[in-house]
Amino acid sequence: MSNFGIKNIEIGWDPNPEWVDLILEIKKRFKSINIGVASISSRQSLESILSLDVNYSMSQFFNKEIHIQAIEYNQLVIPGISNIENFKEAIDLGYKIVKIFPASKLGINFINELKDFKKKDIFFIGAGGIKSKNLKKFLKSGYDALVIGRELRNQTPDKDLKIWLKDY
Repeated sequence: MSNFGIKNIEIGWDPNPEWVDLILEIKKRFKSINIGVASISSRQSLESILSLDVNYSMSQFFNKEIHIQAIEYNQLVIPGISNIENFKEAIDLGYKIVKIFPASKLGINFINELKDFKKKDIFFIGAGGIKSKNLKKFLKSGYDALVIGRELRNQTPDKDLKIWLKDY
């Protein structure tokens, strides 16, 4: 992936006891990649990543209790936002970066609504169902970064993604 210019990879959290060792090994082997953790949605998942020294992690959906704990632990857990109420709560907790999920279903109108409520400079990450052929459309609509997941199942970017990575 790094050969294609991908700089951040988010790996889904798993309760398997060997998962932590796997992440540590990946971090050791791929030092040029910023490894993050996805699916932080419980106290167990949050506590298991504290020893990993990851720069970021993400939750699929906003969970105020988990995000307050993450702040107390000084662990960045980017909140997943799917409605205006959760967005306001995340901003009230001090978040300056949020993940809009699922971006493909919420659509472009949703990010426009969030911009209306935005009082500070917020970094928007779009995730969930985004296709590489739609990258430019999402970025032009106000997303600052995008997550592509299932399209990379075979670990090789498709032609649209390769073109986009080459241009950017």
